[in-house]
Amino acid sequence: MKTEYLVIGSGIAGLSFALKVAQYQTESKITIITKSYEADGSTKHAQGGIAVVSDFNNDSFENHINDTLLAGDGLCNPNIVNFVVEQASIRFKELISYGTDFDQDNKQEYDLAMEGGHSQKRIIHKQDCTGLEIVESLLRRIKSYKNIQIIKHLFAIDLIVEKGSCFGVIAKDVNTNKIRNILAKKTLLATGGIGQVFQSTTNPLVSTADGIAMAKRVDVKISDMEFIQFHPTALYNPNQTPSFLISEAARGKGAILRTVNGSRFMQNYHKDKELATRDIVARAIDTETKKTNVNYVFLDCSTIPEREIEKHFPNIKKKCEELGLDLSTDSIPVMPAAHFVCGGINTDINGRTNINNLYACGECANTGLNGANRLASNSLLESLVFSHQCAMDAINSIEEISISFKDLGNNDINRKEYSHQKIQHMLFGIKNVMSENVGVLTDDKLLRKAYSFITNMQEKIEVIYQKYKASIALLELRNISLVSYLIIQQSLERKENKGVFYNENLVKLQL
Repeated sequence: MKTEYLVIGSGIAGLSFALKVAQYQTESKITIITKSYEADGSTKHAQGGIAVVSDFNNDSFENHINDTLLAGDGLCNPNIVNFVVEQASIRFKELISYGTDFDQDNKQEYDLAMEGGHSQKRIIHKQDCTGLEIVESLLRRIKSYKNIQIIKHLFAIDLIVEKGSCFGVIAKDVNTNKIRNILAKKTLLATGGIGQVFQSTTNPLVSTADGIAMAKRVDVKISDMEFIQFHPTALYNPNQTPSFLISEAARGKGAILRTVNGSRFMQNYHKDKELATRDIVARAIDTETKKTNVNYVFLDCSTIPEREIEKHFPNIKKKCEELGLDLSTDSIPVMPAAHFVCGGINTDINGRTNINNLYACGECANTGLNGANRLASNSLLESLVFSHQCAMDAINSIEEISISFKDLGNNDINRKEYSHQKIQHMLFGIKNVMSENVGVLTDDKLLRKAYSFITNMQEKIEVIYQKYKASIALLELRNISLVSYLIIQQSLERKENKGVFYNENLVKLQL
């Protein structure tokens, strides 16, 4: 199969890129592949919203820039931060033109929310299901373009790279198990996050680090993988995977964190209390749970008027009711859960990687915006801005391709299937080791323990992969093990605590 533009992933980054290319290249074929169904990624789970400066009477680009830089703890690229913040309103207006709907107040102005780390209200949202609204509007728009094709249930295995250039991807049809080769002039990795590396995560089951792993196997530059952001307030429910997120906006409306004994504690950790940045709040919760030997703290939303809960958090309210909890009166058990990788595939301002014709956008990319800790609600914004950058660069640099690529066909058709039960056992082992040793707080001993386990596991998995049929479960296990290794390796290399990374052995060195 051949296409001009290949998009791997169907979240906000991939869909926005495809739309932008289709608007300018009406005769070019654009192919989106997704390993599950349309929109089955992290975007639809995004509750908070998009950080955009829109109220210039009370806010400014400078405020948003400073908030982003402060959250990133000195490791953001200031030029990128300035660029993204200043482009935000332009890209947001494009999103509106696609038919996306956002909440307004009684003056018909955008109902701006406050979130942790922001100095002003600037989060534009659709109740507590902003991501779902965005994905649905993008998909509706895409259906009006005949040159955009979405292929569901096609799992990208490896990138096709020759002499420093990317020419597409080797993929597996989830339904037929056939191997397919998709040749493309331009390829975009928009594969999302890595949350399934951990036991507790807000990320959907499809977030198995596929894009970063594929990139690493062809020597794409990857950095800052030690910066894993744990969202402070995932609903504590050991029986549910992924963890259900309680939006940061709840604390923006006045919700209070309390220990299981009922005591408020955030004032002991930061002057901004519940509205401190995510790294600070997550570490505070982790510390308090260790004091009480209970795996959660409580989020008290009784301070929020019931009408405000109905208006702004209907989805969260419904979820709590399913568990027998009343959001307006009951204390809601919450705990930190793996949420967002701040590092990833290194890209320039146009989304280019160090491999020709290969772009990366969204959570899998390391643009320089987030530094050591992403500011709340900057992720959807980042995808909007850089999907535009990727699209315009790809359009203006497309060329004919010449490749001597050998068709792999069904190269594993005669191989046996490896035990699914054994794959799940290995996956559980990796998740358990990562969660226990490479979490909100870590130290040298824990990292070395995890490193030893993961390196041995990686070798074992690679032997299995070379010998047995490439089932989807095995492919995901392979990707998770590789990215787990990258996280640990880069954590061991870091000699200074920054943002979401906190090695307790480094504290004394920094005093």
